[in-house]
Amino acid sequence: MKIWLVLSLLILGQILSAQTAQRTNIPGTKCSLAPPDGFVPATTFGGFQHVESGASIMVNEIPAPYQTMVDGFTADALKKRGMTLISREAIDFNNAKATIIHVSQPANGTTYLKQMLIFGDAEKTVLVNGIYPEASKDLEVNIRNALFSIVYDDTQVENPLDAATFIIDVSGTDFKLIRYMSGSLLYSTDGKMPTEKPTLIVGSSIAKVSPENQQKYAEERLKKLPRGELNVVKEIKAISIDNLNGYEIVAEGKTKNDTPELVYQTMLFNDKGDYYIVVGKAGEEFEQNLEAFRKVTKTFKRK
Repeated sequence: MKIWLVLSLLILGQILSAQTAQRTNIPGTKCSLAPPDGFVPATTFGGFQHVESGASIMVNEIPAPYQTMVDGFTADALKKRGMTLISREAIDFNNAKATIIHVSQPANGTTYLKQMLIFGDAEKTVLVNGIYPEASKDLEVNIRNALFSIVYDDTQVENPLDAATFIIDVSGTDFKLIRYMSGSLLYSTDGKMPTEKPTLIVGSSIAKVSPENQQKYAEERLKKLPRGELNVVKEIKAISIDNLNGYEIVAEGKTKNDTPELVYQTMLFNDKGDYYIVVGKAGEEFEQNLEAFRKVTKTFKRK
């Protein structure tokens, strides 16, 4: 009993210490967080990055109930996404239910460790993801403390367009901005997500792509979209926008109800291996929506 009490007080002390550290607002969210030393604001996602080690802390606000999100983080579900569950613990965070999950995941020949703090309520979930190479495990404690320093403030001004590193113009279309998440702007014609109506997602990359593999990468990326294994390419062509070269793909996919779906994807690459991606989906009025997807894509500009 005494050991349990000491450990509980130690964890509580770490949380309180983290929460009193100096925090930085995370663009596009209602959250602020105290990053560890050496971590700087990320330019391609909401959070912070440690350039030298390749570690990062990502913050996402998801318009879904907390319990629904947590229930989806099972060992089997994580395994299907290439992750191995190391530990999972229900905790009390700011007088509310929360869960801390620890996983490992191989990527590009490197094993990464992830600590995920998940909290929220019946309407929204905040997912704070600390990622670091196994070789940089010395960052683990500092990253965990940073995760526990996060504060959600409903009064904090949230401007998704300020968070994005690019500009697009949806005027003249029916698309409405929903939010900024994981480095992407999310749109739909009914202002909801998820939805059965046409959707449009515009984002920037985290990983880099070698110049000689860009077309192949674009085709593989199409297959990695939700239900992407069912996508059949109808048209692919080289494209150039904002002095960036890339590929536009038009495909036919299947909705979750197995009805035909228009799938549009454009990827634009810079000379450093970074890319930007536009993904549009519509289960109705294919010609009109394809025209809208292309119209919006042509307005793309980097800030």
